[in-house]
Amino acid sequence: MSITVADIARKVGCSPSTVSRALNGTAGVDPKLRRRILIAARGHDDAHAVPAAPRRGRPRGSLGRSGAVEIIVFRREAVEPLVLSARNLSIEPLTEASTNLFFSPRFRLVTDFYRHVINGIVSVLASNGIKTVQRVCNNLLDETLLSEIRSSRLCGILLLGEPDPQVQTFASACGCPLILVDLLGVDGPPVVVIDNVGGAQHALDHLLALGHRDIGFVGNPDNPSFRERHVAYLGGLLEAGQKARPEWLYRGSGHIRDIAAGLQPMLTGRRRPTALFCACDHYAIGALEAAQLAGLSVPRDLSVIGFDDVEAASLTTPPLTTIRVPKIQLGACAADLLMRLTAHERAPEILQHCEIRCRTELIVRDSTGPRS
Repeated sequence: MSITVADIARKVGCSPSTVSRALNGTAGVDPKLRRRILIAARGHDDAHAVPAAPRRGRPRGSLGRSGAVEIIVFRREAVEPLVLSARNLSIEPLTEASTNLFFSPRFRLVTDFYRHVINGIVSVLASNGIKTVQRVCNNLLDETLLSEIRSSRLCGILLLGEPDPQVQTFASACGCPLILVDLLGVDGPPVVVIDNVGGAQHALDHLLALGHRDIGFVGNPDNPSFRERHVAYLGGLLEAGQKARPEWLYRGSGHIRDIAAGLQPMLTGRRRPTALFCACDHYAIGALEAAQLAGLSVPRDLSVIGFDDVEAASLTTPPLTTIRVPKIQLGACAADLLMRLTAHERAPEILQHCEIRCRTELIVRDSTGPRS
């Protein structure tokens, strides 16, 4: 009987995602733990057994080409590391993130969304004997990158990260089976994304049920995913007999300190919102900082709700009410779609423009409360 990732995880005493990373060699796993995992994968009980060499050749999955799948995280902007100290989150200066630094412990909280999506991808592909490689890229149109991809034996590419016109050009130029993860507005490749409208409706319904009617929106609608959340917010307010006030829309910089400063006119004006719906948890953390600067108590004076439920959401003061995105499932679904894309000759034609949506759920914590 074949052994599964879950079987190995139970035997060794770790998570299935850790097993997947160890089998692929794609992320940091303690060498001793990796050795135990490899031994368990071979069915050995002898702690001194020699781990088997990684499988080579054609994968067991339905991918029709030999080689590996590349996971690319596209990031043009610098990253603000979040560090947990004395039970509080502190915000460090903006830092350019290379591939090694991006997946380092220092960036763990700020890259939580990507890490979980990647774990979902790796788990599915590893269980099908397919190796993955990862990179962080700030220029998808770099000719060296494109030449490397075209000349490689990649089975396919899974691309996630920031929305940008570069993604459309890359999709046309890479010459490799491509799945987009949470990247809307690109013509052609299949995409796995979040149910933004459903999630936004959950958030707004929660605030309305608490008695809030003066609700602002924090997030730049130029981002296609944020635009869907903003449109759902506008529609939800109209259904509730309310109108959105233009001055209660923040669409500026996405950096936390900039958000905190940029929200001051909204929060210190003659009439201010009693609640803020934030397009992602990163914006929500900025909103919590903004409330503190404005001398407002959360949730007594201002309720704040985010979107994504990244790890940092439960570590803020107060802990953040948010919309949970099934990040691991998002990645797993994208990996499965890539295997389907390469399974049959007509699959690329059939799956072109395919869009799969992953449902969300409301997670209530302490940053929202009844309108005072």
